[in-house]
Amino acid sequence: MSELIDKFVFVRLIKVNRLDLSLFQFDYDLTFAVFFMNADKTIYGRYGTRSSVEDAEKHMTTEGLAKSMQAALILHENYPDNKVFLAGKQPIETRFQTPNDIPSLRGKYKADLDVDGKIVQSCLHCHQIMDAKREIYRSAGKAMPDKLVFPLPLPRVIGLTLDPKTRATVSRVAAGSAAYAAGIRTGDELITLDSQAIVSIADVQWVLDNAPSEGELRAMVKRDDAFVPMSITLEQDWRRQTDISWRVTTWPLRRMGTGGLVFEPVSDGQRNAAGLSDELLALRVKYVGQYGLHAAAKRAGFRKGDIV
Repeated sequence: MSELIDKFVFVRLIKVNRLDLSLFQFDYDLTFAVFFMNADKTIYGRYGTRSSVEDAEKHMTTEGLAKSMQAALILHENYPDNKVFLAGKQPIETRFQTPNDIPSLRGKYKADLDVDGKIVQSCLHCHQIMDAKREIYRSAGKAMPDKLVFPLPLPRVIGLTLDPKTRATVSRVAAGSAAYAAGIRTGDELITLDSQAIVSIADVQWVLDNAPSEGELRAMVKRDDAFVPMSITLEQDWRRQTDISWRVTTWPLRRMGTGGLVFEPVSDGQRNAAGLSDELLALRVKYVGQYGLHAAAKRAGFRKGDIV
């Protein structure tokens, strides 16, 4: 790994108060994110994926990061002749240059951290960027786009599970899924998706994040020694299969939608004890927000353990 590291120039960003949002576009719910970039700001790929609070490193390994770094170096060696496979990986147009330009964040945080004073309070958290973008729609009384509610979907939303110790090797394909219908199988190595060179799971998420609500995604996989083209069909509302329950940015959504309630499925035992038939939808209140706007449900009388 040390020899591999020596081939990169490492730059660590420790604050996002004035982050260039026209360049650094990633999953703002992460606590660790990597960009592989050329000095001219061309992005070769991204790294960093998460799907739960309890197992935050499930999709990230040293071995997988090394494979992604190797893939990025290959792209660098062939640049700029391979620009066609990098075009879709570049940042999309944004209304806001920095977080400070977003209305609900404007003027709240200085450019520099207060390292000699209240450093925690002076630090803008990454997740607040997504919160602020959603607040624009909330304040205007407009419906939020699905892309804003279900950001950076995991590959499993189309039926794919990728081995985190590899660059992008398929470890599981869900039966009946879009990926299965396309012909992708366990052991396939994902080379491109939507004409973008794939160096990590995060790259697949980037493609899905910018994919249409319906349509086709072209893929190229390596199977044994052959390169096989595939076409993945995205059905209507495919993005809504994404699990966002673990995300910090889901807390404000709970405030808006449930008054601060966190639900969990009712177990068979709880269902039987409550005398509920299997045909009825039932959710158990796992947590009740306690303060401010998050306590609306609490003030209405909801309690932890209630079954709705």
